[in-house]
Amino acid sequence: MHDIADFLSRHPPFDTLAEDERERVAASAEIEFHPAGAAILARADAAVQHAYVVRRGTVELLIGGRLLDVLGEGEMFGFTSLLEEAPLGFVARASEDTLLYRIPGPAIRPVLERPAAARFVAGSLAKGLRLLAHHEEPLPDAVGRPVRDLVRVQPLVCAPATTVREATRRMVETGATCVVVELDDGLGIVTDRDIRTRVVAAGVGSDTPVSAVMSAPAWTVAADRSGTDALLEMLDRGVRHLPVVEAGRHLVGVLDDVDLMASEQRAPFRLRASIARAADVAGAAEAASALPGTVIALYDAGLPSAAMSRAIASIHHALTRRLIEIVHSELGPAPVPYTWLATGSFGRFEPFPSSDVDCALAWEWGDQPELGGWMRTLAARVLEGLDASGLQPDTHGAVASSPLFARTVEGWEAAARSWVEDPDRDRGLMLLSVVVESDPVWGPTTPAERLARAFARTPEREYTLRRLAAAALAERPPTGFMRQFVLFPGGERKGVLDIKRGGLQPIETLARWSGLAARVSAASTRARLRAAEAAGTLAADDAAVLSHAFELTCALRMEHQVEQLRAGQPPDDLIDTRNLTPLTRTSLKEAFRAVARVQQGIGVQLGLRTR
Repeated sequence: MHDIADFLSRHPPFDTLAEDERERVAASAEIEFHPAGAAILARADAAVQHAYVVRRGTVELLIGGRLLDVLGEGEMFGFTSLLEEAPLGFVARASEDTLLYRIPGPAIRPVLERPAAARFVAGSLAKGLRLLAHHEEPLPDAVGRPVRDLVRVQPLVCAPATTVREATRRMVETGATCVVVELDDGLGIVTDRDIRTRVVAAGVGSDTPVSAVMSAPAWTVAADRSGTDALLEMLDRGVRHLPVVEAGRHLVGVLDDVDLMASEQRAPFRLRASIARAADVAGAAEAASALPGTVIALYDAGLPSAAMSRAIASIHHALTRRLIEIVHSELGPAPVPYTWLATGSFGRFEPFPSSDVDCALAWEWGDQPELGGWMRTLAARVLEGLDASGLQPDTHGAVASSPLFARTVEGWEAAARSWVEDPDRDRGLMLLSVVVESDPVWGPTTPAERLARAFARTPEREYTLRRLAAAALAERPPTGFMRQFVLFPGGERKGVLDIKRGGLQPIETLARWSGLAARVSAASTRARLRAAEAAGTLAADDAAVLSHAFELTCALRMEHQVEQLRAGQPPDDLIDTRNLTPLTRTSLKEAFRAVARVQQGIGVQLGLRTR
């Protein structure tokens, strides 16, 4: 029995027992073996008379066939039913060959009823409640509901000729924070802030029509969009009010940020306003230093990882634009029209706290050396400001201050054609991602559209697509876990999981290839997978598998990095496998294997080998 007692001493609640007490518990324990897939406790409506401790293997807890939790070595189950004399509430089965210690009620009760075990029992009960709450479909909060359900009052509408005095009077009477102006071809909007800044501060007369001070056309949101969509639309546009419209331009009401967000979720709006007020690079960097705290606040407010990434990208875009404005004030106006492009994860609106900045420049009207020099000087100063703000430029040089990433629009188009013809020359495959993964942050959108078309319309694109597919198949996910190690194809073992390289990159590269094959260029990973499914580039099942795995790994990466920020550590992608719960391990293992199966199927379909 000493071996059992020694094992129990390393796990709560047995670790607080005296040695002789632990020996008595060990003497009462019975050893059970269950092969993979076998039922351990088959009836959720039955009460149990024993507690079970996992000695080796893993145990799945299920409700109605749905996985609730996965328990590993040293974890105990069944004891809450025993203590409460209530039905178990779940069924238990061995997910692999499993060895258990079965401890009878009379032996385990005194252990659990001691004051020293109170924390263990309370924590286990709280965990059970969280799991059950997660199992049930939660009631949606504001950010998850359709925006039509969030409108609180009837909209205040006026004609374009209405005076500012009359509009203000009606706003005061109704408590509205804006008026919507009905136009022949859309809607305008005048907010309380517009009245302060465009009327009072500017000395405009109160008899001025609202059409002279309104914002038009007003940004709107469809009534069936979610609160999260509206929140991110506000953040992207830098507005605090969104008219809600049904089909046929029918105005339902107006949302403001108070309708959508708790104080934690308003943090990105406060941060964006601070950035906009910055007078110089140092001021912008000081304002942007609040970004980590904002990310933590959004996570604590329950925003999904996709929405958090969008918020990070919006803050990056706002900061970049303000830095460009500041640099313009130093260098003077740009000699030619140009576009600043966010590329990589920021171009896909999928950054994380650890993401570095990839960017490019495209300008019109000639390739004179002095133009290139001016553009690269601008880029270098903006990138210095981003670096000072905590957004590190790409360490491999994929930034607009490099001649490779600063060209005329015609130069980008010519380069794209040459990369398509020979994607292995001059880092063609890598540089091609600038063409197909970019979002205009500053300047006209036309260059970005032309760059995307340069690839889509090139007749020789099939060879490049095949090379992109081969590159995607070379990004292999891990094969699973063994104790504290991550297993990789070929037998390699590591003690940490690089969640970006092993989890996200295989999916992102498949989405890039399949999206381009479906003639979708600049888009998020999620949008590319949807487009590839619609075009038949990916089978529906494969697209669903990749989407599910992408959401899982994004959530895990965001959680890992938020906790690092909370601890005051720089965020990274290296997750200690000892910190993964059994449920997370199981989910990741299934996701990795599913992605590998998709890769294998695509390899067979295209006649490409997967390593």
